[in-house]
Amino acid sequence: MFFSLVLKFISRYEQRLFSRFYLLIFFSGILQFNNLISQIKLEEEPNMLYYEFTTRREKDPRKWKNFRDIFHKDRLLMGKNRILGSVSYNTGRVLVAGNNGEPKEEYRHALALSTRIRFYEQFSFNTTFFIDFNKKAAARWISDYSYTLGRYHYKANKFNYGYENYLDNKYTDNRHKFWEKFLEGYYFLSYNIGISEKFRNAIAFDQTTSLKFIPLVRYAFRYRDEFEREHGSPINGKTTIGFAMRYTIYKNVYVEGAAYYYPEEKKKQPWDPDYSYGFGYFDWRSFRLSLSYGNWAINRWPGTKTYYKSYGFLDGQFRVIANWIW
Repeated sequence: MFFSLVLKFISRYEQRLFSRFYLLIFFSGILQFNNLISQIKLEEEPNMLYYEFTTRREKDPRKWKNFRDIFHKDRLLMGKNRILGSVSYNTGRVLVAGNNGEPKEEYRHALALSTRIRFYEQFSFNTTFFIDFNKKAAARWISDYSYTLGRYHYKANKFNYGYENYLDNKYTDNRHKFWEKFLEGYYFLSYNIGISEKFRNAIAFDQTTSLKFIPLVRYAFRYRDEFEREHGSPINGKTTIGFAMRYTIYKNVYVEGAAYYYPEEKKKQPWDPDYSYGFGYFDWRSFRLSLSYGNWAINRWPGTKTYYKSYGFLDGQFRVIANWIW
């Protein structure tokens, strides 16, 4: 009896050991695959020895690049571009159902707190939390918070991939609802297509001019319809194919747009857009203000069926953004 218990214990221990061994092999293989397809290259700032003594303190706020310049301390990851984010004011029209069934206008007024934590190369965990001041301005495509995890590289000819969740996440969701919406988030793969330096010089108005094309594909294990019914499975999920473009014209003024295709039309929901668009002025540097507009839902091509006939330009998101880099 004693020896049989010992043998069972050893057998369970071996199973755990081998399962961990195979997991180690699996993740090592994933890392090697990343190095192959994504040209992963670490570009970290070297340690700044005796920073406080060898670097002059910058007193001009216009030249501050991050909080290291403010506090003049090279510690707690300050100045490493590993922790950054923004604070923004968001507004826009939201059409809700009125008492007589006709659309009623509400305007969203929300404060957004966004954070990006970069933990390896250009891999990061990103969150945005909204504080809404008009609770009536609520719609299926408006969330209380969003989160993403993946590789987001800003350079040309780089792969990006990961997981994103921009669903109608609510602070009041319980654990079961959170898990359901987690499964409705999508996994994505995209590629930054840059332009040649010769072509860029031909269209450049200043050093901020750039043009980028991004083919992409998204896949969600599960999805919800307009009646809040769950559909899908890991092998029968929802696929979206898209092609995006961003053109920075002059002095950080940009326009952007994207078109989307749904291979299985029956899985396309009323709020899924055929296209999206945006424009604005965006200065990525720390302690700078930016102005932007984006319309990322509902839009349908002329002649196609739409469930929101009154949806238009005013229903996009207008933002005033203050960026910061730790």
